[in-house]
Amino acid sequence: MGYLLRKIFQNHSTRVLVMLFAALLILIGYFLTHSYFVQLNIHKSKILSRLEAVATTASSQIDGNQLEYLLSTYTKKDEIETNNQVRVYELLNEKLAEIKRLNNLNTSIYTLTYHQEEKYFHFGVNSEVRPFYMHVYDHYPMELVDNYDVGGVVNVYEDKNGYWLSAFAPIKSSKGETIAVVVVDNRFDEFLEEAREEIFVNIGISLAFTLIIIFFLVRSIRTILLQEDKLNASLLQSKMDLEIKSKETLDSILYAKRIQEAILPLRSKIKKSIPDSFVFHLPRDIVSGDFYWFKKINNKIFIASVDCTGHGVPGAFMSMIGTILLDDIVEKKGIYEPDLILSELHQDVVKALKQDTREKASRDGMDIALCVLNEELSELSFAGAFRPLVHIRNGELKRIKSDSAPIGGFSSKRPTFTKHEIKLEKGDAIYIYSDGYADQFGGEKNKKYMTRKFRQLLQSISDLTMNEQVDLLEKEFNEWKGENEQVDDILVMGFRV
Repeated sequence: MGYLLRKIFQNHSTRVLVMLFAALLILIGYFLTHSYFVQLNIHKSKILSRLEAVATTASSQIDGNQLEYLLSTYTKKDEIETNNQVRVYELLNEKLAEIKRLNNLNTSIYTLTYHQEEKYFHFGVNSEVRPFYMHVYDHYPMELVDNYDVGGVVNVYEDKNGYWLSAFAPIKSSKGETIAVVVVDNRFDEFLEEAREEIFVNIGISLAFTLIIIFFLVRSIRTILLQEDKLNASLLQSKMDLEIKSKETLDSILYAKRIQEAILPLRSKIKKSIPDSFVFHLPRDIVSGDFYWFKKINNKIFIASVDCTGHGVPGAFMSMIGTILLDDIVEKKGIYEPDLILSELHQDVVKALKQDTREKASRDGMDIALCVLNEELSELSFAGAFRPLVHIRNGELKRIKSDSAPIGGFSSKRPTFTKHEIKLEKGDAIYIYSDGYADQFGGEKNKKYMTRKFRQLLQSISDLTMNEQVDLLEKEFNEWKGENEQVDDILVMGFRV
């Protein structure tokens, strides 16, 4: 054995081969170890991003006023013992349970309310079959307190029930006050088991691939040196490409979500200008192709319901384009008439999407219902592109038709839009909306809800407050949809002068 080793190290080629094998084994061990932790972190980031998306969705669907009423009315531990004991609790429980089911979660979704003076949280509503009402939660991570008003994620932490990964989002009242946070958890031991299983499969594949390479390296000394250099370069590049693509994919979805949240107007701002109003916005995915737009300039209020081509990430980017263009038209160009705004918006969309020739034109664009309210004169001007307006006065419904002219896409001549003027009276209710609500499949025969039925629903609830109306709209939608998937983004806006 000693003679063989001396012979190997005396020969330059075999000496290089042995050193290369040694270096290769060290390099493989390093990359496998490093890959394990990199993939573990990637998997953890995916879990936290998913939990954050679920928490954000849940917070957007929980009515802060309802929760505030529940918490202020029922203040004692276990005062609510069953889910159907209090109607408000039952509605909130059903929403959380539906979100849990749709996202295939194994753990509960629940709300926590922080008491500043006592330095503890108590449980509110959860998604389970029995309440855990007003129990104290004192083993909480500090992130819940530090980011109580904005939400966020909590990396691995421990409480008396084990180790967890969590995300949370604030639930706000109509006044913009944080009533509670909605929390979504994932057990850390389940996460480790799932992540390690996937990672060990990848490591096994890598090891098998490495053994094949070593086998061929042994068969050819001179060829191995060249092939090893290429292999190392290929492995390094593949690893870098995989990390970049994984990060880009994850970042693009989260960035689209942040962009849309940033461009949508605050509902509290709309409420400040039009107190008796509502916005029912329910994206099909994390981000939406439907968006609402609001602007107040002097004594004029601009409010629009917009349905962009597509949904999800593509629709969200179209909504960003639409918002920027509408802001520019009103604020910089000073165009205040709704028909002229839509005409200018069409030209800007065509220019932005390079749709100025038939060869380059895509079908991307948007349908829009746009209102301009003159507060001093109590007058409303309206123009629409494939989206109408519903005006209800004293229980009588009048549908103001839109123009069958597109916003975006190639056309041989510039489309024109009709301006409708309405002299408003006290108690008039105005509604603008996308087609998502009417297009939802459901009911006993699994058919579309249909526009006519939707208008009848608006007419039947028009004498209620706008807060009551949005609750009934959501309840009717969920009952109609049942177990079906949501087919499109939902946007309904209503206001009373």
